[in-house]
Amino acid sequence: MRKLSKKDIEELREACSYGCEYTATEEVVNDIVGDILEELGADVRETDEIGLTDCENEFATLYDFVRIFWDKAVEDILNVIETQ
Repeated sequence: MRKLSKKDIEELREACSYGCEYTATEEVVNDIVGDILEELGADVRETDEIGLTDCENEFATLYDFVRIFWDKAVEDILNVIETQ
């Protein structure tokens, strides 16, 4: 397998970013999360309707978590690919 160029990596980074409208990444990720919620038996599929709480306080929505998690996961994956 050939090594990807820096341009290839940057194009992947852009295509996989949560806000990329061209690839509709946000919609795709939200659909996946909705499917997972359904599989887990949740009554709600919308990530912005589910709050994350610690022992006392709600600190974010599932939407916020998924958005940040996705971008960090993509960045880490692409960093690994870039070093291969």
